[in-house]
This record gives sequence, C-alpha cells and structure tokens, in this order.
Amino acid sequence: MKALRTLTITFCGLLIGCVSVVQAQLLDGFGLDSDIVQHEDEYTCVPKPPPPKPAQHSGAESLPPLPLPAVPLRRTEKKNPPRPPVLIAKIATERKSDWATNPGDTENLLRWMAKNLNVDFSSINLPEGKIPSDPTEIPVLYRTGHEAFEFSPEVRQRLRTYLLNGGTMIFDACCGRRAFVTSALKEMQQLIPERPPYRLTLDHPVYHSFFDIKPENLRYREWAKKAGAEDGTPALIGIDVECRTAVFFFRWDVSCGWDNLEDSDRHHCLGYTIDSAKILGANLMAYITAERNAAMPLSKALQFVDEDKRRTGKFMIAQAKYHGIWKTRAAGLDMLLNAFHEQTETPVHFNRQEIPVDSSRLFDAPFLYVTGHQDFVFTEKESANLREYLRRGGLVLAESCCGRTAFDQAFRREIGKILGGAKLERLPESHPLFVYPNNVKAVQPRPALAEAIGSEGQVKPVLYGINVDGHLAVIYSPYGLSCGWELAECPYCRGIVSRDALALGVNILSYAIMN
Repeated sequence: MKALRTLTITFCGLLIGCVSVVQAQLLDGFGLDSDIVQHEDEYTCVPKPPPPKPAQHSGAESLPPLPLPAVPLRRTEKKNPPRPPVLIAKIATERKSDWATNPGDTENLLRWMAKNLNVDFSSINLPEGKIPSDPTEIPVLYRTGHEAFEFSPEVRQRLRTYLLNGGTMIFDACCGRRAFVTSALKEMQQLIPERPPYRLTLDHPVYHSFFDIKPENLRYREWAKKAGAEDGTPALIGIDVECRTAVFFFRWDVSCGWDNLEDSDRHHCLGYTIDSAKILGANLMAYITAERNAAMPLSKALQFVDEDKRRTGKFMIAQAKYHGIWKTRAAGLDMLLNAFHEQTETPVHFNRQEIPVDSSRLFDAPFLYVTGHQDFVFTEKESANLREYLRRGGLVLAESCCGRTAFDQAFRREIGKILGGAKLERLPESHPLFVYPNNVKAVQPRPALAEAIGSEGQVKPVLYGINVDGHLAVIYSPYGLSCGWELAECPYCRGIVSRDALALGVNILSYAIMN
C-alpha cells in the first residue's frame, strides 16, 4: 500500500487531477520513480553517426566527370512495384529529435512482417495537423517519442472521432522515457474519458491474434527489468471502444526492438527484447486489421425509439454498473429487445437504465444484465445489495462478453461469494430456456469459439444457473451473446452466431416474464 500512496502523490497533477487508487494500480510496477528512470537522460537511443569520409584522395582515385549523352539513355530496368497499402501513419511534430528517435521502427517492423508473415504493408510520416478523422485510408496512427507532449483541442477532437469511427491509436514510450509515459497516459484518457484504461491480460486477443504469446514469450531488456519490468508479465495498456481495443499504450518500449537497436554503453532502453517487440508488433497489426471491418456493425446504423414514452406495462432491461469495465456492446440489448418484441409482441422499453449495483434503484428493476471482459471485484456494498436483490426475487442475466476468460473466472468467483459458496450449474437440455418460444437444440459457434472448443459444426447450447429460494435467480453464459445480438462481426469473439444468440436471448427474456 505504501507504493500505491507514493504513486498517487507522484502523479497528482500529471494526469487528469490526482490519480485514483485504480489508476495507481495501473501504474504499479512501471518503475517511474526508480533509480534507473532518474538517470534516463544520461543515455540515448540515437545510434552513433557513421565514420566521416576520408578528407583526401590519392591521384589514382580521381576520375574526370563522365560526359552526358546528347540523347537520354533508354531505361531498361524494371519499374518499381506499386507502394503497398499504408497501414501505419507515424505522427510527426516540429521536433524531429522527439518523434523520430528510431526513424526506421515502423518500416523495419513491416519489412520483418513481409518476410516472416507474408503480408505487405507500408508506413508514412504524417504531420500532426494532418491527422484524419476518418480511418478509411489510414487504419493505425502511431505516436512515439521521449519528451512530454500535448495534443491541441482540435487535434484531440479529430483523434477522438477517428477512434470512434474504427481507427486505432498506438502510443510508445521510446526507451521508456518517463516524460512521454505521463503525457501519453494523460492524453489517452482525454481522448476517450468515458472508458477507463486497463492492463491487457493474456486472455486478450492481441496476445493470440497471430503468434500464440505465452508468458515465456514476454521478455524485457535488462535495463527495463532493473526499472521494475518482470519477464512473463504483460504490461500493455488499452482503452476499448465496444469490444474493440482502440488505444494501445506501451510503457516499455517496442520501437527500439522494431528498429533492431541493441543496448550498449550509450543506449539503455527500458523496453522489450527485439524478438518480443517484433512478435508483439505483428500480433498488434494482425488484431487491428482483423478488427477493422468489424468496428462498425449494422446495429450502429439503427436507432430504436419508444413511440409511447410511458414505461408502465413495458418490459425493460437494467444494466449493472459495477467497479470495473461494465459496458461493452452498447447496442446489443436494444437489438435483443427488438427481436423479442417482434417475436412475442410484448411491449418493451428501449431506453434501458444503467444502475449502479450498490444503488437502492436496483430493486426497481426485475431483470438485471451483467457483462464485461475483465477481472473485477464487487465491493462489500455491491455484494450485499446484489445478494438482497436476488433473495427478493430479482433475476440476473450475466454473460462473458466475447467469451473472455478473465470475466468468466471473476463472475464465477464473485457470485459464489455473494451466495454463500453456491456454484453455477449447467442447465439441462430440457430446461424451458432452451425450449420456449424457440426450440434451441444446437447452436453454431463463431470461428474463434469453434477453434477454442475444437468443433467446426453445431454444438449443444450452454447456459448455467443458480437457484435462490426455489427460483432460478442467475442465468449465465460463458460464451459471448451480445456480439451476436448486435450483429457484429467481432472476429475474436468466443461466442455464438447472431441467429442463435438472438434465439437464446428471446427465450431468456420470455422466461423472465413468465417466472
């Protein structure tokens, strides 16, 4: 706890206000107050200049200028092939000594990917004033450097629009420099203030999108380890837009690895080893390109409005707000409610409530939806409130969005603690949840789930439950449903296809009304 207090004091004023304990935990282990970081200015990542050319030449080396032909020579060499499509734009500022400390980082990464992964992309340098708001032409923006920086309000707004439209932003603290770290954390929080940054755990798709990265593949340079990095421990920070991670931040440098720059007496890089940096970079690009077309699902173009503004007599879903990242697919519930209304003609209220789990308003909602990607812990007040809610007859539907392991483990643990050690039990195939109004005997897994469970064809539907005082109080899906409700592609979702996800969802809502 002493370390957390120190970090909270150290970063007060550097980020947006004083950092919270959660933010302090985010920074824990980053070594920003370590002795190594205190002396970072004594070293550089700029390679030694090439040796000067000889000042004099011998007479034998001197050649007279060649006469030019009167008629230009015909070119017989092959023309250069067309430039590969641009994948990364490196943000350039007036101080080239800042953003171009490793001038060949992105080109070298893409060259390595072309050789080893058989994919061909290119990168460009893009002036900060030319940052687009539309990611169609440039999928990835990359900001690296040593020094503190700050985006203007205009640039910040364009970047936000770019991210919400499906673009991706990468921040890299070149050599692990402290000034850049604090600036990048501040800027990424201002870009999407409604979504908190978090540490990406090893169940995140970015660690498995091309290479299957395991702890032994995450290796840091010696100077990074002296500053606090630990081999095998993931340290990548991200911010999600829906289920897609749209902002990535490398506190430990990857650019030196991409640029094949070794450590030396004059170069102390607080970063990943060259091999680890390259496989992380390749996985990052694989994740981004796969998610690019899935960033804007069809449901985003649809808007559901209640013609009758009254809530009385309408079925409504409340979404649980808890101490964690509780909101993933924003449009999924509206799509489900619409399918439920069309199939059963039940009046529904689209303007769902988002209710804190520790609020007394929870008892006004008979149906509560809980989802997420990450590990989380209910507070004592949240646990007590949810326990009483279930005992009074409330119904909780929970799903591990995208089938993420971290949420699955957390929900099983937390609901067990709330209900005195009760465990989720798999519901039998004869349960009404699989029978009415849709007879769901089998479901089609999405490709990521099919690969995970080793099945290409249809599988039996899977739901778990817990009974409280004789009634089914908790319904839980370990596989993703909401991506299907939202008609999203979501290439890394371990869930079931839209048709089957909606059929199960309609059955769950029907059960909630009748019981």
